[in-house]
Amino acid sequence: MKKVSMLLVIVALVFCIPAFSAAQMQGGSGQHMMKGSTMGNNMGMMSQMMADMHEMMESGKMTPAQHKQMMQMMHQMGSLMQQMGGPQGAKMQAQHQEQLQKMQKQVQEMKGQTK
Repeated sequence: MKKVSMLLVIVALVFCIPAFSAAQMQGGSGQHMMKGSTMGNNMGMMSQMMADMHEMMESGKMTPAQHKQMMQMMHQMGSLMQQMGGPQGAKMQAQHQEQLQKMQKQVQEMKGQTK
């Protein structure tokens, strides 16, 4: 189980680091968007979901199907982060928030099943 947890953390970092780097390269405008904006809220939602996912992985009560679903959500989060850091990120904030809310609901449902 520890190997799976570490693998998921590594996968998450592989997706997250390029997105954060892209956001940093935008300079002032990227930093401005992060302050108190929808993008900042979206990043907060992702952070909370990652913490919940880590907690579920550490519990050791996840089924193989739940692991697969979690991997798909991590991949989706990585894609969203890349979009957020891209040139169209600001225009897509509402769409990202909607996608994240759906994912957050899935994570909460999974969390309830692993208790």
